[in-house]
Amino acid sequence: MNGRRAPKLRFSKRRSFLSERPEAKVVRKNILPALLIVSSLLLFLAAGSGRQDRPAGGRFVARSKIGRLLADDLTAKGSARKTRPVWISFTDKGRAGVRSLETALSRIEKELNPRCLWRRSKVLETGHLVDAADLPLSSAYIASVEPLVERIRTTSRWLNAVSAEVRPSAVRKIARLPFVRGVELVRSFSRSEPPSPSQSPPRLDLSDPVVGFYGPSFTQINQIDVWPLHRMGYTGQGVTVCLLDSGFRTSHEIFRQARLIAQHDFVNGDGDVSQDFSDPNDYSDSHGTGTWSLLGGYKPGELVGPAYGADFILAKTETDNFEQPIEEDYWVAGIEWAESLGAEVVSSSLGYTDWYTFPDMDGQTAVTTRAANRAASLGVVVVNAAGNERDQPWGHIIAPADGFDVIACGAVDALGRISSFSSPGPTYDGRIKPEVCALGVDNRLAANRQDRSDTYGSGSGTSFSTPLVAGVAALLLEIHRDWTPAQVRQALMSTAGLSQNPNNDYGWGIVDAALAADIGWASLGLDGTSVDDDSSGQSLGDGDGRAESGETIEIAVRLKNKGRAEVSGLRGILGLPNPEIIITSPEVSFPPIPAGETASGEASFVVKIPWGFLSRPLSFWLRVEGAQGLVLSDYVMVFVSR
Repeated sequence: MNGRRAPKLRFSKRRSFLSERPEAKVVRKNILPALLIVSSLLLFLAAGSGRQDRPAGGRFVARSKIGRLLADDLTAKGSARKTRPVWISFTDKGRAGVRSLETALSRIEKELNPRCLWRRSKVLETGHLVDAADLPLSSAYIASVEPLVERIRTTSRWLNAVSAEVRPSAVRKIARLPFVRGVELVRSFSRSEPPSPSQSPPRLDLSDPVVGFYGPSFTQINQIDVWPLHRMGYTGQGVTVCLLDSGFRTSHEIFRQARLIAQHDFVNGDGDVSQDFSDPNDYSDSHGTGTWSLLGGYKPGELVGPAYGADFILAKTETDNFEQPIEEDYWVAGIEWAESLGAEVVSSSLGYTDWYTFPDMDGQTAVTTRAANRAASLGVVVVNAAGNERDQPWGHIIAPADGFDVIACGAVDALGRISSFSSPGPTYDGRIKPEVCALGVDNRLAANRQDRSDTYGSGSGTSFSTPLVAGVAALLLEIHRDWTPAQVRQALMSTAGLSQNPNNDYGWGIVDAALAADIGWASLGLDGTSVDDDSSGQSLGDGDGRAESGETIEIAVRLKNKGRAEVSGLRGILGLPNPEIIITSPEVSFPPIPAGETASGEASFVVKIPWGFLSRPLSFWLRVEGAQGLVLSDYVMVFVSR
């Protein structure tokens, strides 16, 4: 069905290096230096061409350099009275000759952050860790453009472009400059708020020591099987993670032990990502506070993120004002900056669709997608929200989630069902998206009161499933320091809940951190339950297969061994924080379960429901212990009818 996919995991053929086969890695490493040299030479041998040959018919040339969207915008009614953000891309970087190129590249490599060089060395050949895209823009070109614009917003080495506020009257003047390759609108996105959850999440048994440690955040941690890695001492330590978002209140108690190594506000052009109340254009920092807390917060009993021991870089690349469009140039500036500082994982809960069409979601067209692809090629694991557009007119994933190597994240609820808003795939070129899912409905997160004091709340959206997956990626990189982005992506997808049957709603399914880590953890999952009320054995009821008031029921539980080795000596314990319900047989043993197989308990749990009990779902808590201690902690949902 998808011609770009390999048989098992359906990875894109154009990105076939996703395979871990050693021969593929050797081929890739042999080809890469040559490609870098050729691309660098092509760019720099062209240097000066923009300055030397100016064809006749300057007006025609200027028009041909103006992008279609900008050209349409300039002819719109009232356009002459407003400035607009545009990309001004250059023909070259202002240098000519092989010798000067080699000198410049050598100097850039020496200046790169050691963390950045180490990370690049995992995917690039030694001696070829930089290329022409790393060189700065021509200062002469920027100086020539500056008098024609209201202000320079950002510069991009990777795109060889600047973004600037420009008046309509200046657009053609800029386009006539011989070193300008093109002028086009900066695209934007207006983030849609997902709907509130229609029902409350299952109640947690906070008396359980594991559940109690995570508090209300246990649901989101447990669903993706993170707590086993925490029990083994993994917290993301030593891994550098960058979050791109709308601002972060770094003083919140949840970040008291967080190691923050860099921060920058690209929207307001300063070094503080918290909200500045003296600036009317600096809006709320609550969204970024929430995403960071989901990934790296630490407040036992309240909220614990997957990678709370990581090193953090924070980039404010959007405003939290829902009335104001989010513009893509700040995102590009943010990810370039983060890569240069050595970020190994980038978590982005942003996306861009305005001015784009679905055919642009092809993995190589949108500006942010191109930047994300570049970051991944330099060794960065890029994790991005799939979007909240399922029930919106757009109805597709958002850029840069369409990137070939971007891990796009969908959102599920506490019971593992895809949310009503999570953007579906495929990409325009037919690739399955999203890659994986995590909890994105009623997540526990840090929040701000109006008086700026600390509090906690809930939120929904793929914005909040994304940092959970990014946190898992950081854990995998802590455990496997030599893993590349392709290996992290493959590990997440090949061990997720639907790895054998992916689709364009869930992708490869819900992430399983312990299984993806490949460290021998006995990974178990709840495979199904059934209710028996037929008045045989220990049950006593009318035999209709439903739990009802006044009945004694038997609950049979079936487990699946998701790991690679047989597990044995399993004992299940069922609990419920409700004194009205009596569990007369709370413990059940399970037979040995071979790898990949399922098995039911050797007996059933027996539960007595009192007369007059009101109809409602009951969230029993199931603990399964084995030789290595606790191996499964999950809900068993039973609906009681009258």
